[in-house]
Amino acid sequence: MKNIMTFLLIKFFLMMTLSSALAVNNEELSKELRESYLGRSEDIIYYDRLVSIDRSAYSTIYSEQEEKSKDDIDFIVESIFWGVNSNPKVNHFIKYYKERAKERFGIWLTRAGRYLPIITKIFEENGLTNELVFLPLIESGFSPYATSRAQAVGIWQFMKGTAKKYGLRVDKFVDERRDPEKSTIAAANYLKDLYEMFGSWDFALAAYNAGEGKIGRIKRATGYKSFWDVISHKKIKRETREYVPRFVAATIIAKNPEDFGFESIQTDPILEETEKVLLPPKTTLRSVAEAIDVEEQFLKELNPAIKNGFLPPDTPYEVRIPKEKKDLLIAKIDELEKADSKQIKKAYLKKEPKKKVLTKKSRKPFKKIADV
Repeated sequence: MKNIMTFLLIKFFLMMTLSSALAVNNEELSKELRESYLGRSEDIIYYDRLVSIDRSAYSTIYSEQEEKSKDDIDFIVESIFWGVNSNPKVNHFIKYYKERAKERFGIWLTRAGRYLPIITKIFEENGLTNELVFLPLIESGFSPYATSRAQAVGIWQFMKGTAKKYGLRVDKFVDERRDPEKSTIAAANYLKDLYEMFGSWDFALAAYNAGEGKIGRIKRATGYKSFWDVISHKKIKRETREYVPRFVAATIIAKNPEDFGFESIQTDPILEETEKVLLPPKTTLRSVAEAIDVEEQFLKELNPAIKNGFLPPDTPYEVRIPKEKKDLLIAKIDELEKADSKQIKKAYLKKEPKKKVLTKKSRKPFKKIADV
């Protein structure tokens, strides 16, 4: 009997100790989250609104920050750019991009100049907020050839299934995930669908990164309404937890690159200075380049969706060329060469790259973008 009493007392003591420790940890976590949102009021800079967030989700912040004026905390409700200048996560990525990754980020900004005018136009036509045009900075570094380990491809990093769902052609001859214009139209429609599905841009962006299925399942299973509760769930990867802060940091720099040490960025020629011409099936890009007197590599860069150096064998296809060359190409269209049966067969037999399965040791948080 004495041994049983001793055992029960020890068990009770251990349970009380564990409970206290959990309470302390929860309190520290809550404090960290609040500081992450609120920061120091004197450092807050207000940025263009991106998203409306449900005020009820932050009721605890309101009640525990009564000494702050209403103006100091309204940005939490009104914008995903929550006090970015004093947000430690955003500050971390701003520092990372302008110091450790400065050379690479500069390359991304240079590439962005080629595509931003056409992306901005498409997003405006679809009623999307202008900050979202910078999303490719953290997705692909604005590289049409970017390919992740999971085989997400292009500027917008579409998986094959999602790409086809939104009308992009992906096969042995064409991968329209690499087409800047067509993939942007698909991305605009996908982002609008995600916003309609989740009701806010913060959830929509998390779903864009992790998949709408995962975010939706966690919301339904837990009953969480707060974005930050959902992305803190144990089944959410670190990449998704950091996705919005990385996006905010990249957007802030991209809007005012000189303020962060990115001076004299020479942007690539813009895509809007080109024209599309419909050409016959099997046409080789080499013959097109010769007909309009440009380098074949330059033509391939304007048409990254076209694989194997020739057009699909089953249908006419549009080729993007410099505007001033359009009349010349149309005049020589009957002179263009076509791929032979050996080239077409080789394309059919070419194996597609497979999704890489990573071990925990091989996962690196800043290596999502590949081949950029």
